[in-house]
Amino acid sequence: PWFDRHGFTLTRVYREDAPVLPAADLLVVLGSPTSAANGHCAPPAAQEIEAVRGWVTSGRPYLGVCFGAQALAAATGGLVRRMDRPFAGYVEMELTTAASPALAESWLTWHEDGLTAPIDATLLGCRDHADLAFRIHRAWGLQPHIEVTPESAERMLVALGVPEHEYIDVLVALRQNAARDADRAQDLLDAFLADVG
Repeated sequence: PWFDRHGFTLTRVYREDAPVLPAADLLVVLGSPTSAANGHCAPPAAQEIEAVRGWVTSGRPYLGVCFGAQALAAATGGLVRRMDRPFAGYVEMELTTAASPALAESWLTWHEDGLTAPIDATLLGCRDHADLAFRIHRAWGLQPHIEVTPESAERMLVALGVPEHEYIDVLVALRQNAARDADRAQDLLDAFLADVG
């Protein structure tokens, strides 16, 4: 709905097709079962990171969510590392003074690769184990899954083979806050667009 409200026309590009990025006003890269972590980054992910580097260094707006945030970090001098165990939860971040108020409160955060934002980035939010939100140039990286609904989160977790007992509490929290989270995601995307203009 946010893309429609702002008059964007969507062109979906699937990473499995070894994509060439289209001429566009905005690039959004979402999650992936692949990894951007040092020592775990397969050639397709490395190609995607190079594409992100080219996009961002050309000065065009970019939004990376989960893997997209990790790709942005890797493309701009940050660090992506495989963690000892995945982090999963419906949790708040510790926000910096540069963060949009729309980042406040809990978000679904589920990843096995942690990132450290590039040194010249503006950190927006973090937890003890990793940086979770940052901006650099005209780009934002957001580790939390702001794009999910309870239904899409459940489909993703089932497809990844995550046992139900590992995600049921997160799914309950998502269901309880679905309408509020959808509004907050719209507000956060508005803040992103105002920032990268």
